[in-house]
Amino acid sequence: MKSSYHFTTKKFVEILFSCISIISILTLSGCSGENHLHQAIKHSKASIIAGDGATIALQSTYAIIHALSIPDQEYVSSAGRIHLALAIVSLEQAIENGNYEEDDLARDAARMAVAHFKEVRK
Repeated sequence: MKSSYHFTTKKFVEILFSCISIISILTLSGCSGENHLHQAIKHSKASIIAGDGATIALQSTYAIIHALSIPDQEYVSSAGRIHLALAIVSLEQAIENGNYEEDDLARDAARMAVAHFKEVRK
């Protein structure tokens, strides 16, 4: 008799990814604004050197979680907020491309995110 609880690898990864994301959101609430920017850059750079699309998508998700905490900070100028929005869009593209195993496109999008995050610092 076959079990009705047959999970595919893809479904397992999706569930694991969701759990990790939820835990990350809950634990990141204590980071300071500058630390969020630093962490967003760190995870974006990790996306660039990641070995596969799933890891690129995961690291880009971590970067977005931190990036979404930055806009509330007073030190971000209006130009910085534009770069922040563009960085988030780039990370969303990295996630999408990573999920489709378009690794080179995903890495390029992550590189763009890093460039925009560095402009937020100025």
